[in-house]
Amino acid sequence: MANPRITATGITTTLGPNGSLPLRREIRDLQANFKDQFNLYLLGLVDLQKKPVKELLSYYQLAGIHGEPYVAWNGVTGNPNARFGGYCTHSSILFLTWHRPYLALYEQALYASVQKVAGQFAEPLRTRYLAAAKDFRLPYWDWAARITRGTSAFPAAVSSSTIKVIDVDGVEKPINNPLYSFRFNDKAIPTELALDSRWRQFPNTKRAPDSSGNSQNGVVSQVITNENESLRTNVSLILLSYTHFDAFSNNAWLEDEDAGAYGSLEDLHGEIHDKVGEGGHMGSLAVSAFDPVFWMHHTNVDRLWAIWQALHPNAYVIDKVSQAAEANFTISAGARISGTTDLKPWYDSSATKFWNSNGVKYTTPFGHAYPETQRWLYPNDQAYQAAVTNEVVRQYGANRITSFFTNLAASAAPPKEASTAAASKQTPVATASVANKFAHLVPNRMYTEWITNLRTLKHGLNQTFRVFVFLGDFNPDPKTWPTEFNVVGRFTVLGRGDDTPCEKCQQDQESELVITGTVPLTSALLQDIVAGQLASLEPADVEGYLERNLHWRVTLFDGSEKPREEVPGLKVSVVSTKVRIGDDGIPVYSGVYDTHPGITDGRPAGLTPGDRV
Repeated sequence: MANPRITATGITTTLGPNGSLPLRREIRDLQANFKDQFNLYLLGLVDLQKKPVKELLSYYQLAGIHGEPYVAWNGVTGNPNARFGGYCTHSSILFLTWHRPYLALYEQALYASVQKVAGQFAEPLRTRYLAAAKDFRLPYWDWAARITRGTSAFPAAVSSSTIKVIDVDGVEKPINNPLYSFRFNDKAIPTELALDSRWRQFPNTKRAPDSSGNSQNGVVSQVITNENESLRTNVSLILLSYTHFDAFSNNAWLEDEDAGAYGSLEDLHGEIHDKVGEGGHMGSLAVSAFDPVFWMHHTNVDRLWAIWQALHPNAYVIDKVSQAAEANFTISAGARISGTTDLKPWYDSSATKFWNSNGVKYTTPFGHAYPETQRWLYPNDQAYQAAVTNEVVRQYGANRITSFFTNLAASAAPPKEASTAAASKQTPVATASVANKFAHLVPNRMYTEWITNLRTLKHGLNQTFRVFVFLGDFNPDPKTWPTEFNVVGRFTVLGRGDDTPCEKCQQDQESELVITGTVPLTSALLQDIVAGQLASLEPADVEGYLERNLHWRVTLFDGSEKPREEVPGLKVSVVSTKVRIGDDGIPVYSGVYDTHPGITDGRPAGLTPGDRV
C-alpha cells in the first residue's frame, strides 16, 4: 500500500467563542512572558532535529524542500520530461503564498514534537506543560523591532550556543541551543539526500563564519543592529504606502511601475538572509532553511504580509502570464498564474488537491493569527484597520524620523481648545527650542522622504552579493563595511551559479531577470541635519549633499569587493516623495515620486539622464 500523502494543514484548531485563534508570538515575548511554551519550543525543536533523515517530516527533509538536495518531496513531481529542479518561487508573485503552507507544514511537525515532549514530563509538571503545549504556535523573530540604545536586534535566544531548559525530568540544565545551529549527521544522510560538496564540509549550520569556519554571532548582531533604523523605515514604507500586491510581495522589477515600487517584502527578506548568513548558510537560498533562524525569519515575513493584507483587504490580485521569471519546475513559462494555480508540493486537507493562493490568503485555515491581526477584538473592519495602522506606526513608523517630525508638527500647530490637564498630557517630546530650530523641516506638516533605488540582474554574478549604501566617509577595507558607522543599509541579491539545479533560477538566468530594492535615506539625513551638516530635507539642499556624500560599494558572497561597473545591470538612483503627518501622527505618502539622476550620474552604476527608472 502506498504511503499516505502528507498534507500541509497547520494545526487543527477550533475557533474560540468570539472567533479567536492561538497566536504566533515574537520570540523575545515568548521567552519572557510564556516561559512554559518557550521551554517546550526548545525541547520540541531538539526532538524534531533528531528525527531520522529519511522521514519526510524530519527537520532535514523539511529544510531540504526549500532547495538542496533538490529531491522531489512527498511524491510531487513537476513538468513532464523535466528533471527535478526544486519548487522555488522566489522573485515571483507566488513568493509569499507558497511559503505560507510551507511554514504551516513545519509548524505541524514541530507541534507534534512539542506534544510528545510535554507528555514525557512527570506529574505535576505534565499537566502544566500539556496545557501550555495545546496552544503552542511557531514564534517569529521581528528583525525590525525597535531597540533601545545598547541592546541588540539579534535575540540572545538565537545567538547563544547554549541555553537553559527545564528538561522532562524536571531539572533545569544547560543544553546545546537548537536555535543556534542545526547539526548534520553525515553518517545517516544517504547519497541521494546529501548536500553539494561546498556545504557538506560543514558539520553544522554557520553564521558569518571566520576563516576557520567558526560562527560569529557577535558579528551578525552588530550588522543587524547597525542597520535597524533603516530597516524599520523600509518596513513602514512598504506596509503603509504600497497598495499593489505584485509590487509589495516580490522583488522582480515591474517595468511598468513607477519609481516608488522598487521596494518589496521579498527585498527585506533577502536582506535578513544575507545579514544572518554573512557567508554562511542563511546567505544561500539553496541551504538557508537548515539554519533554525530561517523559520522564525520567514514567520515574520508571513506576519508582515498578514498585516499588509489587513491594511489593504481589496488589493490581493494574482493574475499574470508567467514569463520565464515566474516559471519553475512545476509552472511552465507562458502559463497563466492566478489565485487557483497549484502551490506544489503542498496538499490541502483533502490530500487530493494542492493549496492555491486563493486558499492561503488568510492565516485562519492554518489555525493561528498574529498579535496585530486579532480581527475578533474589533466590532467592524474600519476599527480593525485603524488599530492595525496604529500598530504599524507605533512599531515601525514611530521611530526617530516620524517621532521627530510629529513632535515638530505638533509644536508648530495652532493650540487646540483643551483643558489644562489634557494640554499637559499632549505636550510634545520636542522642546520649544528644538521645535523652533527644526520647524522648517515640516512646513504645513509635510516633509520629504528620500530613498535609494537599486536594481540589477539577479544572477549576474552567479552568486549572492550585496550593495552597501553609505552616507559619509567609510573605511576602504571591505571587511569593515557590514559594521561601518556610516553604512545606511544594503541591497542583497540572492543569486545562484551557472551550475545550479534550481529550475527557476536557470530560467531567470536565461531571461536576465532584474530585481529591485530600496535603502531609505531620511533617517541618516536627519542625523546630519541635527549635527549641523545639512540645512533641510528640501531638494535644493539634499541633492548637492548626496552628490558629495552618497556612496555605494559591492561585495561578493565571501565578502571580497567587486568593482561596481562590473556588476551586470546594476543601477543606483535616488528618488523622493512628499509625506504628510496627519493629526494622529500617521504618515500619509503622496504616491508621487521624483527622480534625481544628477545625484548618481557619472559614477559607476549610477543612473544617468535618459535611463529607464
